[in-house]
Amino acid sequence: MFSAVTYFKHERWEEYLIVIDGIKAGTANLLTVSLANYTQTGNTSVLKTNLNEWRQDVKSAYSGLGVILNYSLASGSYAVYAMTPNYNLGLNSSWYKSLSWSAANATLSVNMTSAGLTGYTFASAVFLRMNITEVVWCSKQNKQYLLIVLTADKEGPAPITNLQVNNFVQVNVSDAPRDFALRRYYSITYGCFVYEIRVNSVTSQPSSVDVTLVDTRSIKTVSTSTTIREDKG
Repeated sequence: MFSAVTYFKHERWEEYLIVIDGIKAGTANLLTVSLANYTQTGNTSVLKTNLNEWRQDVKSAYSGLGVILNYSLASGSYAVYAMTPNYNLGLNSSWYKSLSWSAANATLSVNMTSAGLTGYTFASAVFLRMNITEVVWCSKQNKQYLLIVLTADKEGPAPITNLQVNNFVQVNVSDAPRDFALRRYYSITYGCFVYEIRVNSVTSQPSSVDVTLVDTRSIKTVSTSTTIREDKG
């Protein structure tokens, strides 16, 4: 009876929880780095390679606790954060549409023999999403310019509010790179935080616009819109 009552005092539950939290945080960081590499290089096996190394690192780091980490990579199409990525080896990108994204997804299982913990699972997902909500060509004879309004968010989902001009690494108007100015603000019209890209000296209505975004985590996505409204006012 005494042993049963005092069992939880002897077990290092706080230490075990710290280990689990550390594995979760490390896994999220690994997915972020892997997704950034994938979007920059097209390497579809990078997440699998990195998770194999992470599994060995965790085993070595917590050898005294008998921690064993296994994983499964998302495969095929299923919904996450109101998107439906078609994953291959846990990775997916959908670019050159008004709504574009890059995503990584894996499920991890943790066994800890020292605590008798088996089959503890958690999912880890990372993504970057950009949506061109409106493109307006202002065609007044004495002041012709283009406005591109877009939103950007990440897993949560949560709006990204700290992007700077250098995060939008390229803006193409009718397939030609153009200089631009950036403004960010909360839009009552759209009911969310938006970025507004202004391209001056656009003398004819464009056929398309392309915006390439690389966020502060080095994850990349590219949005394209061919729906351009003319404003003659």
